[in-house]
Amino acid sequence: MFFFPHVLGTLLAVASPSPSPAPSAPPDIAHVYTSDRTDETLNNAARTTYVVTREQILRNGYRTVAQALQAIPALEISPLGAFGSSVSYGIRGSSSPQVLVLVDGLPAPGSFSNTVELGNLPTTGVDRIEVVEGGGSTLYGTGAIGGIINIITQRTAQNGAALRYGSFGGKEVAVDTPHVQFYRAVASNDFGLPDGTVRPDSDYRTTALHANAGHRVGAFDAVVRVGLESDHLGAPGPDSFLSPTSREDDVNKNANLTLTHTSSQSQATMQFGATDQVVQFACDAVTDANCFFSYPALDTESRVDFNARNVVAAKNSQLQYGIDLSRGTVRSDAGSTAFLAPGASPIDTHALAQSAAYAQNRWSAKWGSAYAGMRAERDGSLGGEFSPSAGFIVHLSGDASLKGNVATAFRAPNASELYFPGFGVPTLQPERAKVADLSIVDSHLLGGATLGWFTNRTNDLIQYNLSSFTLDQITHAFIQGFTFELRTPAYRGITASLNATDLYRAENVDTGARLANDPVFAANLRLDYAAGKSPSIVDSLGVAVRLAGDRGLVDHTAPLFDQPVAYTNVDAYVRLRASRDLLVSLRGLNLGNERYAATAGYPMPGRSFMLELSTK
Repeated sequence: MFFFPHVLGTLLAVASPSPSPAPSAPPDIAHVYTSDRTDETLNNAARTTYVVTREQILRNGYRTVAQALQAIPALEISPLGAFGSSVSYGIRGSSSPQVLVLVDGLPAPGSFSNTVELGNLPTTGVDRIEVVEGGGSTLYGTGAIGGIINIITQRTAQNGAALRYGSFGGKEVAVDTPHVQFYRAVASNDFGLPDGTVRPDSDYRTTALHANAGHRVGAFDAVVRVGLESDHLGAPGPDSFLSPTSREDDVNKNANLTLTHTSSQSQATMQFGATDQVVQFACDAVTDANCFFSYPALDTESRVDFNARNVVAAKNSQLQYGIDLSRGTVRSDAGSTAFLAPGASPIDTHALAQSAAYAQNRWSAKWGSAYAGMRAERDGSLGGEFSPSAGFIVHLSGDASLKGNVATAFRAPNASELYFPGFGVPTLQPERAKVADLSIVDSHLLGGATLGWFTNRTNDLIQYNLSSFTLDQITHAFIQGFTFELRTPAYRGITASLNATDLYRAENVDTGARLANDPVFAANLRLDYAAGKSPSIVDSLGVAVRLAGDRGLVDHTAPLFDQPVAYTNVDAYVRLRASRDLLVSLRGLNLGNERYAATAGYPMPGRSFMLELSTK
């Protein structure tokens, strides 16, 4: 959640559930929600969607949402260091501000100011994460040019607990009950660098508490969820600018109430939500030569959301329509006058608002289905936008389908880009994009196969200029790529999966230069074994390999960590059953001990291990 200018710029370089081709087998996720903002079967989701299930989170030991997403095709996660550090993220060559992050279908804390931090967000209380790729502006509005990440919290959690102890001073405890989930983690993150020095400023601790309850209230099914998360982390800046006293403290709160009324042919839903975020940064200017903040900097965001929608089903069609309303206030305090014009105030406060209405209709036939939709949205003084979309599914055979989508998408500049003192540019124009994708899905080729193509033409793309430390707008940007995914069916408990993304074009059309976003090529390979219901000492084990190619214009002569060059990361785990209800797990990260920087200037730690005791 770094918000001071040079780190916010690094983050820039890079508001309801749904899935389609997914890392786990189709029977595990037969129904999804986010793609069309309503319950549907996986095969009927035209928009490309992926899912990370609760069981995958537990089995693979994903501690943060960012870790859980790192193997999804065309989704790039770039950490700024060890466990608990900030991350930049993007889908299909987009940047973090172009990806809308939701919690239970409502915008996550920090959505107005682009300070949603997936690297700090624990998986405590998370039932599943659904990722919809491609423009989602028709159903979700601004900020969904690249896609949507919907974090769906637990509804029927079971009792459970876990204790973890690992490298770099890592200690964790997690407790799950049907209505309350608690998580606490600390890590010194004092990993060494190849030159023998020790990173002194990456420590992390976090506490998270989530609660949920559901009741029948008259004709409505009511569900209430609340969450509280507090972080304390080192915030040193890039490796060439160490600030050992820099620390950041974050508090994120969210609450939502969902009311649903279901009849024979329709389902009406109302959601009320509120979020609050406080981000404070401080350092000791007396003892720290690289501390350039005169006093603690403080950013806050408060927001309320309301949406109402209705889904009406007929024999061969389904109509959905609704409204979305958001209001909020963002306050930015730069903590210094060093970057400001003479006489300018280091404190800036702005009220933001969004209002929208949308409708989408889907038709079904023997050959498949098609949909078309339109959204009208106004983002306060930033103006309004109409966002149409359309798509189809054609059944080529009993197992294979052709899916296609086309849409216009948009993004209003966020509060940090517009107003952050000394950094924001109030004259920025909204981004407008035309996006499309086409994919072939065969659910019975081995364990399932998908080949997809996507394209994105964006006007007025907002991008951070690393040379001048300013925000620029690229008049015309052009992105294209392919994705491929192949899974095997389970054989004696063994499964394998492979996905690859080729972002062969990510171009600033005006200059011909490549955009500074994701690797040109990335691939993920997994091999897993699960004993299932058969009694076995080895409950499960697996190996995951991630290959990230060069980021385009890379200076291979630059010092180590100054450029995000290609790297290969290997993780593995084994879970042993000590008794009927107790598991002992050993997890290894970066087993090849490769030293690299996923984000330029921010070194990743070397090989690490974690021992875990958990109930099942």
